Amino acid sequence: MVSSHEKNRGSSGGRDSVGGPSAIAHVDADSFFASVIVRLNPSLRGKPVLALGMGGGCVIAATYEAKAKGVKTGMRLSEAKLLVPDAIEMAADFRETAIASQQIASVLGNHSPILEHTSIDEWYVDLDALVGGAPKDGELWGRAIQKEVLQTTALSVSVGVASSKLLAKMAGEYRKPAGVTALSSDDDIQRFLQDRPAEAIPGIGRQRGTKTEALGWVTAWDVATAPASEIIRICGRPGIEMQRELMGERVYPVTKDILPPKSISRCRTFKATNDVKILKAHMLKHLEYCTLKMRRWNFGTTELSIWIRTPDFAYRGAHRRMDRVCTTVEQLLGPALSALSGLTWHASKWNQVGLALYGFKPADAPQQSLFEDPEKALAGERLQEAMDGLHGKYGRDSVTRAAALSVASGTHKNFNLTIIE
Repeated sequence: MVSSHEKNRGSSGGRDSVGGPSAIAHVDADSFFASVIVRLNPSLRGKPVLALGMGGGCVIAATYEAKAKGVKTGMRLSEAKLLVPDAIEMAADFRETAIASQQIASVLGNHSPILEHTSIDEWYVDLDALVGGAPKDGELWGRAIQKEVLQTTALSVSVGVASSKLLAKMAGEYRKPAGVTALSSDDDIQRFLQDRPAEAIPGIGRQRGTKTEALGWVTAWDVATAPASEIIRICGRPGIEMQRELMGERVYPVTKDILPPKSISRCRTFKATNDVKILKAHMLKHLEYCTLKMRRWNFGTTELSIWIRTPDFAYRGAHRRMDRVCTTVEQLLGPALSALSGLTWHASKWNQVGLALYGFKPADAPQQSLFEDPEKALAGERLQEAMDGLHGKYGRDSVTRAAALSVASGTHKNFNLTIIE
């Protein structure tokens, strides 16, 4: 069911001359809010953890150690504690989950330019937009993405690969946590749908599930092959499109996100080191990158976060809130260095540093600090504008600051300019 047959599905096009069949991936973070809590508190790994929302009375996520004992999302805390008396209760950290979401999106966006963010922990990836077309082996691609996300963020995701969005979502939910299911042929799809209950189809659920069961439609395959007149009676006209998607036809395309971002982040994993200069160099490159992306939206930022990670996935993070809207690297460098300096601890090595900007506001009227030299601020803005122009013309690696030169990712052909500070 999860292999990589060569037969293409759907009416969205045949095999690419280089890549594999037309495909969409659904990526879903596992127990996201609870997993972010564990990431911040590694001592909780392997324990039943409840992430709470709604004033602390509702479980919005639980680790799989708690789910194994019957805890479900949306359950009242009092009910969950009856099932798992020793469960650890912690309020969900919405700021950290937003940062973690952006980190995962950054990994996925590096692979495909067409990425649809459907919720804080779910994405669709148009694999046809990959260089060379969709991968010939969807399962292998899914495993590689899982590994990259885990290495980059210390978070687990489940991946479904299929020729339609509906199938990809169902496949992604099939083997959670950390599962990969790829449906590449007619036989794959039929066996998969015959193995799934009708209620597993998004849009059917429990309420319509009673109606489908009354008609003798027990499996998802029964729904997919049911008479059109009956489907319309139960689900309306959209039910026909649902059937087409279930059979592998791409009815709904992956829609590239066009809304302004709520946060911008970047992180990189590297060879473990205890050299603080290396951490600062990576942090500066991230700051240049995130500031460039932010300015393209004509935004300024009022908040930033820095985090570092050890090879054993121990995280430390720091947050800084600015007293004004900052639009340049020069304005953000001080708070970023301050945050980073408070994170390093002795006798440790680190293999990742990350940075996030958020709290965005329009940059049309940037503020100046009472303690800032106006001429210096103007010079910083002119420098930033000059760098923006060079990055736009020659690529973001064409110009960098000397402090970040040791980790620069390359040069643009014969052109490379380094600003000496």
